[in-house]
Amino acid sequence: MFTALYLLAALPLVAGLLYLLALVRVWRSSQTLAILMLLLWPVGLYVLVKYWNEKEEGVRTPLLASFAAVGVWLGFLAWGLGYQPPATAQMADGDSDAQDQTPADDDGIGARLRRSVALANLPSSTGRVDFPTAHASIDVPAHFRFIDRAALATAFAGTEDEPDTQSIGWLVHERVDLTAKDAWHVDVDHIADGFISDDTFTSQSRETLLAAAKQATRTLSDQQDAGEPTYSLVGYPELPRLDPAGHSVAWVAEIAYDGKPQHVLDCTAIKLGRSGALVYSISEIDPSRRELCLRSVRLLAGRSAFEKGQTYADRSRLLDKKAGYDLVGLVTGTWAATQPQ
Repeated sequence: MFTALYLLAALPLVAGLLYLLALVRVWRSSQTLAILMLLLWPVGLYVLVKYWNEKEEGVRTPLLASFAAVGVWLGFLAWGLGYQPPATAQMADGDSDAQDQTPADDDGIGARLRRSVALANLPSSTGRVDFPTAHASIDVPAHFRFIDRAALATAFAGTEDEPDTQSIGWLVHERVDLTAKDAWHVDVDHIADGFISDDTFTSQSRETLLAAAKQATRTLSDQQDAGEPTYSLVGYPELPRLDPAGHSVAWVAEIAYDGKPQHVLDCTAIKLGRSGALVYSISEIDPSRRELCLRSVRLLAGRSAFEKGQTYADRSRLLDKKAGYDLVGLVTGTWAATQPQ
């Protein structure tokens, strides 16, 4: 996958350098023609014909190589985008009542190339980004970019990465290559279940929160589809802490997957509003990135704001819908564990 991306990036660069080499050689005999080559690349075809037999100028070889590199790049890109995995094969096993089916190779080079191209070309935004469905916005920090749900749905349609209905998008640091094995991003979700009270949160002890979260995690793990790896909550390397003024909370959870010796971290920050919450989360990140993980979600929650009339303080006890759980339930996951599957 990485080789495919490198080729996609390198071939146009190589072609451009070769074209510039030819341009420099043309400059020695005709500055006007060289300028036209720079402004209009089809002029290069005319130059190729004009200097075909002029060995002294040395134009033919770099121009031919440049056009060949462009041709290979276009062909490689078209092949990757148009490649379809082979159809499911059916093989008789000698029993007329049974057949073995061999699934198409979804992880083949074509599928990986299409994914790489899709990830590399995801449209993104910076500056202020509005979340219309949440009646909120975020001032995207420097070095981050926002990728909205529509772009992700197009890139991951029909795969396990396709965003769910609560998703708003991703926030990605500019230094992160999303195609890399250790890539990370911040999921942005909107929970629109109604007003979520934080009144009792500060009265909860660490032990109470941890016990409730461990039980909810076990329940959620047991509710997975068959074949999915089971997991458990080990503890809170960073205890959930409420910011009463900003009505937000952030924490780090340590997760253990059965059969994997290395634990991972899940980092989450929640920003409460009048009719729901914004949730910023990073999942399954290496413990060595704990500080980066926590700071990222906390920063992004702090850069978020609900519209006037939609903040936590704007809640109307008479008119507003109330969620069926409070902040304790949201943080510990007990709210999700009780949802119908």
